[in-house]
Amino acid sequence: MTRAETLRVFEGLLAAERPVNAGEADAAIWARLDAVEGLAAQRAALAELERGAAGLDAGSAFMPILLDTLARHRARLAEP
Repeated sequence: MTRAETLRVFEGLLAAERPVNAGEADAAIWARLDAVEGLAAQRAALAELERGAAGLDAGSAFMPILLDTLARHRARLAEP
């Protein structure tokens, strides 16, 4: 999955009228990171997603869940 495709998924989740769980965002993040080889490249891809998410609908009730999901992936990639 490309960065743009992942951000489109995020936009859809943020705009959803029905409650959305973190699993959908998590799956999109995994799909993006799976498309990138190497830990350094995955960290860079995640940083791009974080920057992209920062420009999305901050007023959405899903935004804190999305940011938490991104943070969990950042912590996982930072582990030794």
